[in-house]
Amino acid sequence: MDRRVLLMSLISAGMASGAQAQSLKDILKGLARSQVAPQAGALAQTGGGLTQANAAQGLREALSQGAVAAVTQVGKADGYWGDGLIRIPLPGTLAKVQKGLAQVGLSGALDEVHLKVNRAAEASAPVARDLFVDAITSMTLTDAVGIVKGGPTAGTQYLQQATTPRLTGLFTPTIEAALEDTGAVRALDNAISRNGLNAYVPKEPKVYLGEYAVGKALEGLFYYVGREESAIRTDPARRTSEILRSVFG
Repeated sequence: MDRRVLLMSLISAGMASGAQAQSLKDILKGLARSQVAPQAGALAQTGGGLTQANAAQGLREALSQGAVAAVTQVGKADGYWGDGLIRIPLPGTLAKVQKGLAQVGLSGALDEVHLKVNRAAEASAPVARDLFVDAITSMTLTDAVGIVKGGPTAGTQYLQQATTPRLTGLFTPTIEAALEDTGAVRALDNAISRNGLNAYVPKEPKVYLGEYAVGKALEGLFYYVGREESAIRTDPARRTSEILRSVFG
């Protein structure tokens, strides 16, 4: 890859900023004066000694740190339920029925389902950790350079594309089991019987809740992975290792 293209990509991704960064003009002048070209097959090197390999290593560390932090954030009691940003609502029609019943003090059965769906997501989140780490470790140099060129959550988008199909497969039986264990399925059965909600639940309750909860649980998880990635890119205090400070400083 052309050294100037990589350098401009790194700068546009926020990896050279403030008083610590040389101006783009000065760096390009320095590169123009340089007579040292990379050997065939060698990694291109940017001004300041940052190589593509360094950038890839920094991105892998940043994503690993962000992914683990996100899983820890949501995979605990009230990780979903206690967080208004990612709390999983009931599916659309059931949520409307819940709201209507709440006005007359009769939403208790659906309120219980609502809570237990979130508890199931909290119980399932930790299974994502190893899959995230595996995807990050498998990231190629081409992947890393593409992420460098991207925006503040480009790494999260890469993870989302790389892991969502497998995560959906892993989350589905885990969440369905958690929905049973937390009593969410039983609570929905009770709500259906008590409030005549058969028309609002088009599938078997466990499957219906499971499919919905898996999608929403993953949305919440990736929301926090993205938040963590963006913070590491922009907040010096979040760069807890030398390679992170080198790449993002």
